[in-house]
Amino acid sequence: MGFLTRWLTRWLDRQGLGNVADALEQRGAAEGNVEALHSMARRALSRGEPAEAIELLRQALTIQADAADLWCSLGAAYRQTGKFEDARSAYERALSLKPEYPEVLSNLGEWHLANGQAQEALPWFDRALACAPQFIQARINKTSALFELGQFEQARTLAAQIVADEPLSAEASLNLGNVLVHTGKTKQGIKCYQKALELQPHYAEAHFNLSSLLGSKEDLAKALGYLKRRLVEHGDSLQNLCMLASAYQAAGQLDESEKMCRRVLERQPDNLTALITLASCISNGGDSAAAVELYKRVLQVDPTQAGMASNLLFEHNNVVSIGREQLFQLHRQWAADFEAPLLTEQDFSVLSKDPQRPLRIGYVSGDFVRHPVGFLLRDILQNHDKERFSVHCFSMVIRPEDVLPELRRAADSWEDIFYLSDDEVADLIRASHIDILIDLSGHTAFHRLLAFARRLAPIQVEWIGYFHSTGMSSMDYFITDPFTSPVGSGQLFSEVPVHLPHTRFCYGPPDYAPDVNRLPALKNGYITFGSFNRLPKLTDVTLQCWSRILLSVPNSKLVIKSGALSESLIQERLLARFENEGVAPQRLEFREGSSHDAMLSEYGDIDIALDTFPFNGGMTTLESLWMGVPVVTIAGDTVVSRQTVSVLANIGLVEELAFEDRDAYVAGAVALASDWERLDNLRNLLRPRMANSPLRDAVQFTHDLDDLFRRMWQAWCAGGKLPSDVQIDRNAS
Repeated sequence: MGFLTRWLTRWLDRQGLGNVADALEQRGAAEGNVEALHSMARRALSRGEPAEAIELLRQALTIQADAADLWCSLGAAYRQTGKFEDARSAYERALSLKPEYPEVLSNLGEWHLANGQAQEALPWFDRALACAPQFIQARINKTSALFELGQFEQARTLAAQIVADEPLSAEASLNLGNVLVHTGKTKQGIKCYQKALELQPHYAEAHFNLSSLLGSKEDLAKALGYLKRRLVEHGDSLQNLCMLASAYQAAGQLDESEKMCRRVLERQPDNLTALITLASCISNGGDSAAAVELYKRVLQVDPTQAGMASNLLFEHNNVVSIGREQLFQLHRQWAADFEAPLLTEQDFSVLSKDPQRPLRIGYVSGDFVRHPVGFLLRDILQNHDKERFSVHCFSMVIRPEDVLPELRRAADSWEDIFYLSDDEVADLIRASHIDILIDLSGHTAFHRLLAFARRLAPIQVEWIGYFHSTGMSSMDYFITDPFTSPVGSGQLFSEVPVHLPHTRFCYGPPDYAPDVNRLPALKNGYITFGSFNRLPKLTDVTLQCWSRILLSVPNSKLVIKSGALSESLIQERLLARFENEGVAPQRLEFREGSSHDAMLSEYGDIDIALDTFPFNGGMTTLESLWMGVPVVTIAGDTVVSRQTVSVLANIGLVEELAFEDRDAYVAGAVALASDWERLDNLRNLLRPRMANSPLRDAVQFTHDLDDLFRRMWQAWCAGGKLPSDVQIDRNAS
């Protein structure tokens, strides 16, 4: 095959005429042309047809057995079929023919890497780089070996250097993305995957890695198939296992994800991706105490992981043994570790201190979607007094297309900030001249608390997205209500806690919420209790109380609905916990996650909802009551343990449905279950009561919120802050 033919086939490929190029090469191959056979083999490999490539290469080797490049390609073809020993033999034959062959040296190192021999792999990559110092594949393979050996900083440094040297290489960007993702820097890693796809739009590995982190169900299914094939073809490297674990987790296959994580941790106990992914799986499966220990291990490996330290705080809210003083001090420690180094004075003199001028209000959240925060905020954004306030949203939603359209329409400006660094977020918000900036995330996923620590607005406020003080001194106010945080309650805040008059929640039910049906017990002949809360809220003391209730109400059943219950392992663990309390399996019904409208319809099967503690329902409580299902709760002493009490107070049902301790909670639920006439009346009254309560009066609620913002601004203009109307010893030292 001459030069002109080679040039022509490449040109045809670039023009999308690969079938014509194939015909040219096939004619050359039929004439016994080795180069044509080799070209056809490479083309077959690129199509994912290694068996065809092997056959073509064998034909070529019968003609030219001493061609090192043919043996090298044959090794690569064997790798794609998972025939690792055959691949090694082919590489060694190539090396015997050409001892200083960089590609073969790198491939032999990669062979060791795929077989879990990272230490043995490194010398091969170094030999390859001695022959060709800028050989990108050897440098990328060396990055993987350093990662496998736990030399994370060296791996990050090398990967970043490769990108600097090869800025137009999609593979270099992918490599850096892999290292960043698997060392806990997911957001930066995602940006690298996106860069790789900009450089090479059809780059399968970048596409599927990105899908594993951000994809739809359809994308995830394809990604899982690709990643499983990759394990066969490239061996169970730690990066491959970690990416597969992440994909399984994103797809909701927690059991498989947990297995992958444990395989990784057996080989590398300090692997951050495996620890973080396993902690998330364990938490979603309902064991917050175990998740706490895993997040502690993450922070032992890398104390700079502020997001994981926030996850640790979040999990502590589910742990009964943590008292409120200890939990508050843990939040203060987070602030000492991560906020304090960033605290700086900012000059807001450019802002007019006119106490009556229109104000620019900013909201920051990752939950401007079909999420409790999104639904709670929807009617408020639409009712702000637009003559007195302009509304500016800074969205941490990963996929902007998921944003609730009503929220975007109601905002005067909208900025997607997920991929911005904290410094970039700070610059953007300061340039927007926001007067009052409200955080709606706290220590939940996708927060930007480290940006808030840089002081982005003269007034910074925490509201509805989190159920505890942030612990931060740069947050000025915590918005609550008289029932969540009663005066003199002793709740602890680093912020100044201030009350809205009635409730901190403004509930806007979706248009598709079905009508309330008749009491299910009248048809079934028995009482059905229910909980649609996340499994981590199902603490041991909660399950003990629920078990006592079931055993005290003959023939009663309990329906538990949660997305994690699609996994048989999670069901088995939960079932065992109930069996330990003497509850027979037939008394329980586990339901997996569903669409929101389907979930609301399933309240039609529930007579009484049982609240969780110490972490009460929030949106779960609101939706249950809207669907006519009374919620029995315990009145706790923290924000999160008084969420349901506050809702019940706003519809006048605290005395009937909220109890002071566990014994009273059990007795109250049992008594309610024995009075079907009372239950039927409640079912008919709950929605009208809510509809006529402060919980549903979006106009008045927003007026009260606007008034609170105005008073905050007036206090700042006067050089101070509003006094707290709650409380307490702030204990903010």
